[in-house]
Amino acid sequence: MVLAASASLAGASTVPSQWYFGNWACLIDGRPAQMVWRVVDDPQTSCDGDICTTSSGVAIRGWFKDGSGPWVRLERPRVSGNDFRFVYTGDRTNWFLRAAAGRRSAAGNTIWQDNAYPLSCVKR
Repeated sequence: MVLAASASLAGASTVPSQWYFGNWACLIDGRPAQMVWRVVDDPQTSCDGDICTTSSGVAIRGWFKDGSGPWVRLERPRVSGNDFRFVYTGDRTNWFLRAAAGRRSAAGNTIWQDNAYPLSCVKR
């Protein structure tokens, strides 16, 4: 018999919004692309023998799609004011965006084979 206890249910809706959350239309080295950042529910379960505890939590998840290619995960978002850095998991490279005034557009760069390529995005 497995017993379960649940902690408080703080959901994704309680996380303060960040300027980079949402859907973005992008250009990566001149090619059309899409980027999405979301706050998602991320419950954690731990067990000690037959007793399991589930606590609610949230996580920030990002994805990037270059043209008609597959969606690729983005990780480790770090924001400092208008500067936003994250990791593209397709090749484990660091990417950078800087938001323009109003934070509805951003420009920066990607890295591929040690070369920087322009990345620009507009919030949809």
